Amino acid sequence: MIFVAIILFLSFQPKSEAAEIPDISAKAAILMDESSGRVLLAKDVHQRMPQASLTKIMTALLVVEHGDLDKQVVVSKHAEETGESSIWLEEGEVLSRNDLLYGLMLASANDAAVALAESVAGSEELFVRQMNNRARELNLSDTHFANPHGLDAEGHYSSAFDLASLAREGMKNPLFRDVIATKEMNLPWPGHSWERALFNKNKLITRYQGARGVKTGYTRTAGCCLVGAAHRGDLKLISVVMNSSDIYSDTEKLLDYGFNNYEMVAVAEKDKVNGVNVKDGTSKSVVVKLEKDPTVAVLPIEKSQLSFKIRDSRRGSGSG
Repeated sequence: MIFVAIILFLSFQPKSEAAEIPDISAKAAILMDESSGRVLLAKDVHQRMPQASLTKIMTALLVVEHGDLDKQVVVSKHAEETGESSIWLEEGEVLSRNDLLYGLMLASANDAAVALAESVAGSEELFVRQMNNRARELNLSDTHFANPHGLDAEGHYSSAFDLASLAREGMKNPLFRDVIATKEMNLPWPGHSWERALFNKNKLITRYQGARGVKTGYTRTAGCCLVGAAHRGDLKLISVVMNSSDIYSDTEKLLDYGFNNYEMVAVAEKDKVNGVNVKDGTSKSVVVKLEKDPTVAVLPIEKSQLSFKIRDSRRGSGSG
């Protein structure tokens, strides 16, 4: 099998020519182009910090990747006893993984996080191992998980860059996108004459034009955190603010900066045919062609500076 990496080469204008950088209260922040992963604005993006319930982005990603969302989950005593934010799960109660997924991402339920972890991996400990393995697969070098919910724990941390990259991976999944954009819903509550009412804690989706998610977080150690996502036309942006005094103001400043200054450009190379050398194959080379043109967010002045190259990803670490 041939693996290729698409490399977009850009020449950047000096920052002095760009719009004024917004004043952000967060200790760490990032604005990323969802399409290409290009970083548009950065503040201490590789600083390792507690990530609170932003942890649940990885939990949700693993759940949707594992699938079988109709599977019934029997709530354990351990899940019931998980503290703080919850949907009041009770030992022996049965809900589907899909129901628990909405409880996880809308209500930020820690008990749902543990119930899902136990359902997918057999135990919370084994699920955390899967979380860290997936983090390594995604090259999240400043991230380590100690639990599936985000309560403060030793060795539990991430960075703004890693969280934006993680959210970008999640946004590739249609179910993940649907869940985080849901404003409210009801869940069954066995033994009660009413259902659980869930309301999305992420107010960005109701107060910002084009908002698509993603997740809020708070602990005393982490402070207030928010991973945001929004789109205007073809331009899709992901933002992260960590330990912020005003997560919504900071996030809206970041997103406004991106939408007011950048535009999405497709590099028209889809029909270009390229040859890739093959080692120990039945032929010396194969012909590859892109399924669609690569896109990237650029400043207007950068549009004429875009170039394109396909490179074999097996050629060492410098090949992408």
